[in-house]
Amino acid sequence: MRIWLVVLAAVVTLGALGACGGGGSSNPTPVNTAVTTATPAPTPAATPTPTSGLPAGLVCDPTPPPLYGIQVKIHLDSGGLRKTLDSRPRVINIDGYCGKAGFGATDKFCWTRQEGDPQAEACDYLAVGRASDTGRWGPTWFWESKACTAGTGELGCSNHPDNQFLVNIRGDGTYEACAADDIPLSQDPDRPGTRCGRCTIVNSGDCQ
Repeated sequence: MRIWLVVLAAVVTLGALGACGGGGSSNPTPVNTAVTTATPAPTPAATPTPTSGLPAGLVCDPTPPPLYGIQVKIHLDSGGLRKTLDSRPRVINIDGYCGKAGFGATDKFCWTRQEGDPQAEACDYLAVGRASDTGRWGPTWFWESKACTAGTGELGCSNHPDNQFLVNIRGDGTYEACAADDIPLSQDPDRPGTRCGRCTIVNSGDCQ
């Protein structure tokens, strides 16, 4: 009788263990079903082409690197406080651009082309973009941080009728020629680019 009871207890114990540790589990491990979405690659900035929206017939090849700065100087002194200023962009030397443009291959920066080069006009256009007020190729001009809207006989500046790189001025003050906002500037830490070139006239003198 005592042996029978021991066998019965063993059978009951084995049945309980099978219910707890069998092949099926009442709490299965959850499966991660999250969907991973690939991040799209950023769209690269547009690279200017030799004709990049230029007027028909104008070509600049190779196209200019980022802008280093704009030189502003007196182009014509008409007397009586009246002058005409001229502007010309300079670019940083990347990938030997200056040598290809007719300057020293190791120059740190240079004009977009030599004066008289048939591509000079087009390359200057690409170096500064379009003026925000007239929409013409060339810099946007300011006098004392104000737009060039001076009328006849007024102090300040007025856009040249034929050439956006020139501006007519009257009187003293600081005049600026600024490249368009979408024009890239030199990122060289030793030669960082500046968007605007300045000329300060004092006592109707030369640019300072």
